[in-house]
Amino acid sequence: MKLTGITTLLAGCIIASMAYAADGASANAPGGKFEVTLKPLRNGQSEVGAIEVRETISDVAAAGAKPFELTAPVVYPGAMRVADRMDKLEVRDAKGAVTLAVVDDKAVPGGFPYFRHWIAQRAVQYPVTVVYRANVQPPGGPNGPAFGIRPAAGGVSGAGAGFIAIPGNPTIASSHVKWDLSDLANGSLGVSSFGDGDFDLAGGAEDLWNGWYLAGPAQHYAPPSGVPFGAYWLGKPPYDMTTEMTWAAKAYQYLGDYFGYLKPSPNYRVFMRVLDTPPNGGGTALFHSFMLSMGKDDPKSKNIDNMHETLFHEMTHQWVGEIEGDDGANAWFNEGLTVYFTTILPLKGKLESVDIYEKVINSQAEAYYTSPAKNWSADKIAHVGFGDESIRHTPYMRGALYFANLDSEIRARSHGKRGLKDLLMPIFDSRQEGTRFDQQAWEAAITKELGPQAVTDFRAALIEGTKTVVPASDAFGPCFKRVAAKLSTAKGDSVDGYQWKRIPEVADERCAEHL
Repeated sequence: MKLTGITTLLAGCIIASMAYAADGASANAPGGKFEVTLKPLRNGQSEVGAIEVRETISDVAAAGAKPFELTAPVVYPGAMRVADRMDKLEVRDAKGAVTLAVVDDKAVPGGFPYFRHWIAQRAVQYPVTVVYRANVQPPGGPNGPAFGIRPAAGGVSGAGAGFIAIPGNPTIASSHVKWDLSDLANGSLGVSSFGDGDFDLAGGAEDLWNGWYLAGPAQHYAPPSGVPFGAYWLGKPPYDMTTEMTWAAKAYQYLGDYFGYLKPSPNYRVFMRVLDTPPNGGGTALFHSFMLSMGKDDPKSKNIDNMHETLFHEMTHQWVGEIEGDDGANAWFNEGLTVYFTTILPLKGKLESVDIYEKVINSQAEAYYTSPAKNWSADKIAHVGFGDESIRHTPYMRGALYFANLDSEIRARSHGKRGLKDLLMPIFDSRQEGTRFDQQAWEAAITKELGPQAVTDFRAALIEGTKTVVPASDAFGPCFKRVAAKLSTAKGDSVDGYQWKRIPEVADERCAEHL
């Protein structure tokens, strides 16, 4: 899963275009500046209980403009009451304390973000200083993305949206973030999506929300020289991290070679944390990075195949990116296409076996055909949002099956000369150059490729949900054929669906042909 921005969800392009300077380099950006110091606090305990945040906003251009304002989420996916956990908030300028009025946005259904605004009740003089304590997310609550700050192994981690209150000043052009690790164990690290240690970030203050932050006695995987990949983790994952991160680095290199349009591949970071208490969270991608949050005693966390699939999925988001529009309703592309590539590319890249490939295909098909939301509209599913994980993930599987079938249709129409990748690469290239890519552009592309019936089928299957997706028998390559199957729902009911059965006469080395 990928989440970005203040109002955008399940996105990729927006954060992929962020400019940043890390590891102490100067952003050299004109305009207002936002300086932040992050101090994780243990207060004599073994685990971190809060992050003390100190901010200075230097923004002369904003003087006399609209009232000074701070903003933080009330709810962010998987992280409830973020703003409520910001204690002892004080805002001061040269005149002294600044009184604030608190205004909350209207709540958004489905667990999607809405925000709190602290608005100054008098004109302020810059620089303005802000101090508060962001308390860690308590155990319990809904499962979901790992945005909330959580303690683990004497450290703390989470997304910027889970603990940073940002100024609403439109002229902020750069941020400087500094770590104060004096209350953590000796040898502790402070790292983020933007670099090791302190960093500068060019752009609006809200860009700080789009990164992961991790501090504490973390362990680190450093790849071979020249490989733009690294990993940091708190706690003890249930597998050998050197072996698994070596696999992940190889997968990252393969993704860069396969898609090819991000040259060179950006430096990528994996963050992991092993939690003592639920919710465990999962994998979520942000700026050139993702967080994998796992439970110490969660059986799923111990399954190496699940972990590989999550790693590959989150890294793939960097290339799939987003389609413009309502992000909740656009999961068919942002997530569905990512799931499709996560299904076929590990086999094509010789990163997994044919047996695992078969399990992944059939697991996705079963999840789709047994879903109560199988024939719901994209809007109806988006309205449920993070309130029901099985329903929220239906567009992931529905989209993946749609793209598998679309690839088969393109190959059949072109007599094997073109496939889905040939349709997508011009879209990715033009999007990278700033061309708007939305549903209208997608429909124009598939009309050019397959004719107007392709749009009718697309809308019925993925937007309206009125047409059940049934991929062609050869949609997953020459080694498998589609067979009808009776599948059991979560309630124990039996429903009609499909599985893909191995054709024993076809050799394993041919299974990735045409993928």
